[in-house]
Amino acid sequence: MKTLFPDDIFNLANIALAVARVDPDRVAVVEPDGRGPRGRRAYRRHTYRELSHDAESVAVGLREIGIVERTRTVFMAPPSYGACVTALALTRVGATTVWIDPSVGYLNVAERLRRLDPEAFVGIPVAHLGRAFFGWGPRWLRKAVVIGGPGFPGGHRWESLRRTPPPEPRGPEVGPEDTATIMYTTGSTGPAKPALYQHRNICGIYRLVHRTWRFDRNAAGDVPVDMPVFPAFFTVGLSAGGTVVIPPIDFVREKPAKADPEALLEVIRDCQVQTLFASPVILENMARLGNERGTTAPSLRTVIGGGAPLYAEVMGALRRMMGEGGELHADYGATEALPATEMPGREALGETFAATARGAGLCVGRPFEGVEVKIVSIVDGPLATLADARELATGDIGEIVVRGAHVSPEYAGDQASTRRNKIDDGDGGVWHRLGDAGYVDASGRVWCVGRLGHRVDTAAGPMFPLMCEPIFDAHPSVRRTGLVGVPSSAGAMTPVICVELEPGTRAVDRDALREELLAMASKHAVTSSIQHVLFHSRLPVDPRHNSKIERPALARWAATRVPASASRPVPSPTLSPASR
Repeated sequence: MKTLFPDDIFNLANIALAVARVDPDRVAVVEPDGRGPRGRRAYRRHTYRELSHDAESVAVGLREIGIVERTRTVFMAPPSYGACVTALALTRVGATTVWIDPSVGYLNVAERLRRLDPEAFVGIPVAHLGRAFFGWGPRWLRKAVVIGGPGFPGGHRWESLRRTPPPEPRGPEVGPEDTATIMYTTGSTGPAKPALYQHRNICGIYRLVHRTWRFDRNAAGDVPVDMPVFPAFFTVGLSAGGTVVIPPIDFVREKPAKADPEALLEVIRDCQVQTLFASPVILENMARLGNERGTTAPSLRTVIGGGAPLYAEVMGALRRMMGEGGELHADYGATEALPATEMPGREALGETFAATARGAGLCVGRPFEGVEVKIVSIVDGPLATLADARELATGDIGEIVVRGAHVSPEYAGDQASTRRNKIDDGDGGVWHRLGDAGYVDASGRVWCVGRLGHRVDTAAGPMFPLMCEPIFDAHPSVRRTGLVGVPSSAGAMTPVICVELEPGTRAVDRDALREELLAMASKHAVTSSIQHVLFHSRLPVDPRHNSKIERPALARWAATRVPASASRPVPSPTLSPASR
């Protein structure tokens, strides 16, 4: 697939067709299919001959019902063979797909989608139920396609759209600057925003993904085998002419934190999965199995973690589970700029985590080739151009901005969000404001210190979560912590650390533990001003990845336990490269 999207038109159907013509029996999709008589998992395997034929035949049916170039089509279906077929068919006709995660809230989905005025809806039956009852698009819709299950009233089952495909499928009449897809952000830092991606931007994403998934390093004739634990990435393996293994997860009923790591590892071993992308909570649960039972997954060559920070204990355990030469990478970016940088596990464990434990922040690695990262002075408000901010020197903390061919240029129908989050680069492109604070070290590596909106502005200066929390997380009784600010009577914020204990340590003497944690904090400049430690049964996390701490909710909780009269800002030293 060296000529992947040579004309900057995103079309997975072309790739599947090319593979089907040269290697028709190559396996495209593997689906778990219950258990055999001896208790072993059974699987259904679909070849590229079958996948391409079905996709091309369904594309004809899509045109018949009016789903054509630029038809704004909501896509709400987890990984499955039917989802793969329909996704490829949608690229064949050039439809614009809209992706939003129901975890942002059922009514929020309705409100967000109404703004986009979708024309078609593709999804599993329960998604169509949401469309009908919560208004996820028009309740009565001729252009409705159902994937899986018993169908839905008024909708076309994808199988019913099969028609005789043409010998030479025609390409869609779209250009590189037409909208290929709209992906909603998680909504964890405000209302979910519709990131618009042109065809050329989506092509840029897949080119970068091929590097981070290491598809370009496969031996000659070696077919990549990928398992998309994160639903939005289920076409990544197909984009490289590889095999996609459907994970044993009920995406409708199971949150990422509840996905069975033992089942995931069983399928990984059975199907010899080579590449895996997952949120940190899933990787954490897999790593725990490795530590407790010595479970391994020798076929894994590349594991990618994204969506929230990955720390040493998880990275180390997963690297031990993988095959010889395997590597775990932490990718950094945003829905609007994914990915931007990459941090290899070996480098993190050998070089940067020691500094993280001392309060330096989290190293997220170096930018990918073709991706630029700058650190500019923090400005709370729109930036029309970079001239409205000041580029900072090496080691200085500021706002992280990124530019590249894969970056979403705007938000669909949301000019206010575009003004707040995009910066004109003067050459027809944009810099995207990631919303994070950080710095660049002398080696060119990017360090993230936390969300700008999560900084705690004390009387002595700002404090950042990812500089403070790792210091407390090092205690063996602590599972994770969250730094928040509580308004004080003096007008500044008082820093508070909220602690979630390890499951087996809930009965510890909390007063004694509090003193231990404060003693640890006093030894580091970045945490010496923290005087308040609160214990929380389970820190709130984001609905999509179950990994990011929901700090606004945590701050509201903390404010009820640290009264303003008891809150007083304690001077802390100014943060500088030397103090870190």
